[in-house]
Amino acid sequence: MIIIKALVLAALIRLLVATSKPILCSGIYTAVSVFFGLALGHKFLAVLVSGAIVFGLTSLYFTLLDRFEDSAGLFWFIAVLGIFIGMV
Repeated sequence: MIIIKALVLAALIRLLVATSKPILCSGIYTAVSVFFGLALGHKFLAVLVSGAIVFGLTSLYFTLLDRFEDSAGLFWFIAVLGIFIGMV
């Protein structure tokens, strides 16, 4: 599942570069995360709490990526650190 989340994250980074809409990207990532949580049979309340945390972290992540898009070195540094979001 971590591989799927990493692939979704990579696709959303491309979407972010094309649209410059970090909240859209974090919403999509959160929806995928919640879907997988429910599909795997996790408790509903746990999935909602996890979804809120994921939305907060990914909103910060995509906002930082959007802000530092012009600085290639910093952009890639943030992008690589974001792979750890998939572990949440």
